[in-house]
Amino acid sequence: MKLSKHIWERIRGRLPGQEAVRQNLKLLYAGTDGIKEEELYYTEKISLLVKVLAAGLCITGLAGLLSLKEHSLAEGRFLPRQKYAYRQELLVTPEEGDTEEMTVLVEPQRLSREESRELLDRTVEELEALILGENISLEEVRSDLKLIRRIEGLPIDIEWELDSYEVLNLDGSIRPEKLKEEGSLVGLTARLTCNGEENVYRACVKVLPPVLSAKEEFMQELSEKLEELQEKGGEQGQKELPVQMQGKRLTWEEKKSSSPILILVLTFISILALYGAKDRELVQRTKEREQQMCRDYAQIVSKLVLLMGAGMAVRTAWEMIVRDYLAKREQEEKPLRYAYEEMALALREMQNGIAEIKAYENFGLRCRIPCYLKLSVLLEQNLRKGNHGLTRLLKAEVQEAFEQRKELAVRAGEEASTRLLLPMILMLIIVMVLILVPAGMSMQM
Repeated sequence: MKLSKHIWERIRGRLPGQEAVRQNLKLLYAGTDGIKEEELYYTEKISLLVKVLAAGLCITGLAGLLSLKEHSLAEGRFLPRQKYAYRQELLVTPEEGDTEEMTVLVEPQRLSREESRELLDRTVEELEALILGENISLEEVRSDLKLIRRIEGLPIDIEWELDSYEVLNLDGSIRPEKLKEEGSLVGLTARLTCNGEENVYRACVKVLPPVLSAKEEFMQELSEKLEELQEKGGEQGQKELPVQMQGKRLTWEEKKSSSPILILVLTFISILALYGAKDRELVQRTKEREQQMCRDYAQIVSKLVLLMGAGMAVRTAWEMIVRDYLAKREQEEKPLRYAYEEMALALREMQNGIAEIKAYENFGLRCRIPCYLKLSVLLEQNLRKGNHGLTRLLKAEVQEAFEQRKELAVRAGEEASTRLLLPMILMLIIVMVLILVPAGMSMQM
């Protein structure tokens, strides 16, 4: 769909919010005047509106036709009866008063006496097929019957009576513990009523034990054998198990527990999980090392500036910082600090004959943090070009380091607040439950 030029010229500039749309399109499509984009935008927008309007009109028309078709109220006061009861929502308006809504129950049409008797006779003839369930006939009942109380769609009530409840319950379910191999006869009587008319259905049912498979029959016989041995040797200190049945020798053994296998499987799973967990823990420690070194950077550079300002050489200042750290470590006054440990390693390299420039270079490469790489570069340049301007550069580095430390502190605070978000939400849910549940219970009382 594309708007004609005439239509576009007529609606252009008259649509609400068009100026804001034009400015936003210019921002999205930089370098263009936005005219084509604006026309395309409104073309798609109006096309969508037209489609929605057309769909709404179609649905409205269809709903109107259905409402006319389903019109139930005839002559202003008659509602047709159907096969089943249903409810009809109506509006009632008294001669002097307001219109009120009302739901009217429309019962099914009442049958005449002849129709009721005919329906009962027909139902009695069909009742046997309705109550059989999975059985072939009433002369061989091996599974539960369906002694129904009502027949769906028919205004008939059914009441059942049994002449014996030994093997059959009133709902038709079989009592397997009372079954006999030769079968049990049970008389059924059903009283069917419809609109005051009554008819009686009588039948004789032969209830037999269910047909068991070879495995089920074997297990049932084995259970009976175990009960028989229990009655004979119930006072003995040991329970005897049958060793022969149906001409077959029985071998008994304890069922082996699957716990060892399960434990072994869980062990391998735990090993794999711990393997990955240790890797993640190492990565986390590496991140914590980097964060700690970033926090210590400002302090280290400040000490270098202070000592070099007092007239010390770079190596002498480096050595003093390391010795002060190691002395406090020996006295357990200072915890492990990774940056100072790297400085101590660099000092040992210099003491072992490695060139000072190379030691600083190795220090920066080991730290693998941009600020320390920059520090190592400054120290290397100092050795190559002299001490001119190094103090000034380090002072600037101190200012930058303190700013970086502030950013790290702010970021850590944001991360902590994010981690606290979930517990706070859970606490809010608990508080709401503690408030709303008693309030709801008090309203119900």
